Amino acid sequence: MSQLTEKQQYWSEQLLQADSFDGSLAQYAQAQNIPAQSLYRWRSYFRQTTTTKTVFTQVVSVPVPSYCLELNRGDFQLHFTRWPSPQWLAEFITTSDSP
Repeated sequence: MSQLTEKQQYWSEQLLQADSFDGSLAQYAQAQNIPAQSLYRWRSYFRQTTTTKTVFTQVVSVPVPSYCLELNRGDFQLHFTRWPSPQWLAEFITTSDSP
């Protein structure tokens, strides 16, 4: 919605206050000495003029590998479907780093 007129701003503020009021819209109108029908009319007006924009996006799924860890050393690769023990992994790293 573009810039609100002074009248629209007034009713917009009344509706915001009515939303935070502990009671119905009619009770708020009565407490403020405002015709309840005016509040209902303006609420309907704002609902009709407020447009929602639906946004769609494309979801692309990528293949998920069947393993959780891949170790590459020289000419070979190791694929693990489960995490190896930390001790084994540490030993593998230290022994594969040596010439």
